[in-house]
Amino acid sequence: MSHLVLSVPETVTSHYVIATNDPLDDPRAAVPWRVAEEFRPAAVEALKTPRLGVFTIAADEATWRLDGLLASDDDRRRVRESSHQILVVHRAPTAAQPRGEQTARAVARAIADACAGTLIDPQARQVVLRDGLARLERGWFRMGDQWFGTRYEFEGGTARPRHDGDLRAMETCSCLRLTLLGLRRFGLPDLVIDQVACAHDLAALNLLRSLACRLLTDQWQWARHHPGKATRPVHDHPKIDPEDFWNFWAATPFVDSHPITTRLIPISRTTLKVAPPSDYPGTRATWAREVLVPSMPPLVGCPADEDSPHLHPAESEA
Repeated sequence: MSHLVLSVPETVTSHYVIATNDPLDDPRAAVPWRVAEEFRPAAVEALKTPRLGVFTIAADEATWRLDGLLASDDDRRRVRESSHQILVVHRAPTAAQPRGEQTARAVARAIADACAGTLIDPQARQVVLRDGLARLERGWFRMGDQWFGTRYEFEGGTARPRHDGDLRAMETCSCLRLTLLGLRRFGLPDLVIDQVACAHDLAALNLLRSLACRLLTDQWQWARHHPGKATRPVHDHPKIDPEDFWNFWAATPFVDSHPITTRLIPISRTTLKVAPPSDYPGTRATWAREVLVPSMPPLVGCPADEDSPHLHPAESEA
């Protein structure tokens, strides 16, 4: 087994965008009493420093693209019709994650609440929910709380698969490419898996989520225990355990899953490709059907165990 070398940036940068028709004269003034109490002191201190910036621009002056967002039709309309955008820019040491990022999103939530705006996470390409499981920022970190988005792309750049929902074709096609977005805000490359049958998209997505949990947990531990070290070795054939999936959701297992070994292939500075092990004797389709699908829980998502002050495996150490 060989190793990859991943960079561990000293600092990472993230952005949040609030689309609104009612821009605030002073967005920072909305923060103290609207931020969840857990993050209020850190938010107030961060706003006094250059590491957390807040800027307001007219919507037609924006240079970033907000099309292709995962959002409801109503949120898409609100974003499209908004007159202004408030940008929250966060820059923090990698070793201070994920707490620093939670503080930044708590600030963005507070501003969105104050101006009745729609909160957008451009790096995950999605609108951040205002209620439900995502609600206010938790006092501890759960990876499944909308920190990562997913991009689905079909072979040939088509908007939908060409088999038109034929069940047999969905089992045998290889037209889908999935990308897990949002890892770069934590200093890691995005993860992509391609040549996926449409019927196996959930298993492929859950593999990416499990792998993200493993890579991130290891990254934060490395950053804390090796300060100033700019790179770290990573096995190019990592073994993903069922605990990685359940830790992503901070949940207790309630359906069966199995360990799975994958292969990581760097395809650019910002992207790692996930593939079957190099010594797997069968085809990609056989691996997906006989190894990937039985290994991953068939769950779109699941609620966290009851919130409590105890540390979860994916949580940053104080």
